[in-house]
Amino acid sequence: MTSYIDKKFINIVSGKLDRFGWKKGNLAQCRCPICGDSQKNKSKARGFFYEKQNNFFFKCFNCGFGSNIYNFMKEVDPSLCKEYAMEQFKSGKSNNVKKTEMIFTKPKFKSKHDLLKPLLCVKNLKDDHVAKQFVEMRKIPKQFHNVLYYIEDFQSYMRKVDPTLPPREWTHQEPRLIIPFFNKKDEVVAVQGRSLSMKDEANARQTLRYITVKADKSIERLWYGMWRANPKKRVYVVEGPIDSMFIPNTVAMVGASAIDQIPSRFADTDMVYALDNEPRNPQIVSFNQKLIEQGKTVCIWPNGLTEKDINDMIYRMSPKEIKKIMDDSAASGLEAKMRLNQWRKV
Repeated sequence: MTSYIDKKFINIVSGKLDRFGWKKGNLAQCRCPICGDSQKNKSKARGFFYEKQNNFFFKCFNCGFGSNIYNFMKEVDPSLCKEYAMEQFKSGKSNNVKKTEMIFTKPKFKSKHDLLKPLLCVKNLKDDHVAKQFVEMRKIPKQFHNVLYYIEDFQSYMRKVDPTLPPREWTHQEPRLIIPFFNKKDEVVAVQGRSLSMKDEANARQTLRYITVKADKSIERLWYGMWRANPKKRVYVVEGPIDSMFIPNTVAMVGASAIDQIPSRFADTDMVYALDNEPRNPQIVSFNQKLIEQGKTVCIWPNGLTEKDINDMIYRMSPKEIKKIMDDSAASGLEAKMRLNQWRKV
């Protein structure tokens, strides 16, 4: 009965979920309503509903958010959440709602190496290794090679990080570059697997290019690089972990909703949000508008710049030159609105 009620309410709330659809059996897919999913490609859908032990759960592989249906409804539609709880109560399953609401507990790792043991560090790989070649091709600075890893079977590794993950249908056994997320105690709290497949570059809809998995589910919103950023200096905020590796004191959001939960030690920090340089992308334009309305400082890239992100810019500019452009292009309030209107193409 619990599974039937879960599926019934998933179908009810599906009208609010972009690109929702049942893939097969008890596996459904949609764009994540928590993080907004990809800001670049609105066709990407990295949120999944799946059944486990006669209960449905939700998992986003963009921001890492995971919960049971009760907690998902609380986030997406609080009024529907009450109806869901009432129906569970009528079916005699009200205790299940309360218990699964607290299903996630903070893991206790002996050290950061617990989740890194199965991995191969990029720094130690041979020059002809596919992960080493990828990192070199992307010109990722060598000081970050010791915090980038490789795994041959990402599907199996994911279940070491989070044993509650959904069925295997949505992904394959494949090698990936692993980007760990650390906390201030140097523990791994999440990992992001970056596809190394070139066909993924040509058609991102065929493969999830980035898959994020949380080990510590008490962290609702993920930020990459906060553990090494200095809040007393200007902090630059970009969209992806790889982009954050080129400019000093730069962090990355994982999902647009991360801006709603900035770590407290950065509350008074001078932060510049530098989204990708895609003036024809309505999601990017809309997110910039949201940031400006919230009083944030944003980087509106100059019109003559053709590269879409920092990783592309690094092929013809130095990090120092890119940082100067970011500082010169930073604005807030009315000035930011004027710059955005001149920059946008949609």
